[in-house]
Amino acid sequence: MFSSRNLAVSQLKLLAPAMSVALILLSVGWSSPLIAADRVKLALPAKSMGYLPLFAAIHRGYFKDENIEIETPMMLPQLAHNALLSGDVDYHGVADSALRLAAKGAPIKTIFFGASRPNYFLMAKPQFKSVQDLRGKYIGIVRFGDTIELATRIAFNREGMDAQRDAVLIMIGLPGTRVAALSAGSVDATVVVPPDNVLLRQKGFRELLFLGDAIEFPSNGYSTTERQLNEKRDLTKRLLRALYRGLTFARERPDDAIQILEREWRIDAATAKESFASVAKSFSKDGAASEAGLKVHVNQIQRAEKSIGDIPLNKIVDFRPLEEVRREMIK
Repeated sequence: MFSSRNLAVSQLKLLAPAMSVALILLSVGWSSPLIAADRVKLALPAKSMGYLPLFAAIHRGYFKDENIEIETPMMLPQLAHNALLSGDVDYHGVADSALRLAAKGAPIKTIFFGASRPNYFLMAKPQFKSVQDLRGKYIGIVRFGDTIELATRIAFNREGMDAQRDAVLIMIGLPGTRVAALSAGSVDATVVVPPDNVLLRQKGFRELLFLGDAIEFPSNGYSTTERQLNEKRDLTKRLLRALYRGLTFARERPDDAIQILEREWRIDAATAKESFASVAKSFSKDGAASEAGLKVHVNQIQRAEKSIGDIPLNKIVDFRPLEEVRREMIK
C-alpha cells in the first residue's frame, strides 16, 4: 500500500500539467487589458498634416497604451459638429469653427491644439514673386469669415494692401479644389497646407508666404462636448495624454516623424522631409494656446457676429484636463 506521503506526491504529479496551463493562462491574462478597450470616434475635416500629433500617437501605439481604440472618420465641418452634438462622434478636429459655435452658446469646448500658429502657405503662379504682384489678381480661399481669409487679409495688410480692395477673393472650398484651381490657372494664387505647398513647389509654383509669419493664432485643435468632459473626464484625459505624447514625439524625433509622414501620406522621403519642415513651423509647445492667440479667434468671431458681445475664454476652451495630464506625467 502507498503511504499517505507517496499518495500526495502522486497527486501533485498528476496536477502539475494542469497547474502549468493555469499559470500560462494567468500570465497571458495579466499582461492583457482586463477591460475591453474604449472605442472613441474622433472626426477630422480632412487628412491634414497639421494633425501629425494625432497620427504619431496612432503609429506609436499611444492610444493603445491608454486602452483606447481610436477611429478617425472624415467629415465636413458642419457634419462633424452635428455628429459631435448628437453623440455620434466623441471628439473632432474642427476647433476653428467650434470656437465660434461655443461663443454662440453651443455646449462645446476646445481642449487641445496641435499648432500654435496657422499652417497656411500662400502659393502662386510662377510669374508672381511677391504678395505685391497679386494686386488685382484672383485669390482662392475657403470661405469668407474663416481663419484662412483672416490670415490672407493680414498678410496683405502687412504689405500695405487690402485683400478685398486690391485683389479678388474667390470662395472655393476644400483643399483639393483650391489646388486644382491653381493648377488649372483658374486662380492666380491660393492658400494651401502641407504637403500641397511642397507638391506645388515641385511643379514650379511659387511659395510667396508662410502665413504663420504674418499672424499667430492656435490651429488644428480638438473639441468635445461639455457632457463628454463632465461624464467621461477620465477617458478625455487618456485621449489627451496620447495626443500630448504624439505632439512631443513629433517635436523631439523629427526623423521618426518624417517616416510616419511617408507611410501615412504615401509620399517619398524627400517630399516627407520638406513637408515636415513646413509642419514643424507651427507645432504647439504643449497643446494649449496663449491668451493672445485665442483673442485673435475671438476678434474674428466678433467681427463676423456683430451682436455676440463679450466672449470669455473659458466659454470656448477648457485646458484643465490637459494641465492635469501634464502635471501627472511630470511626477
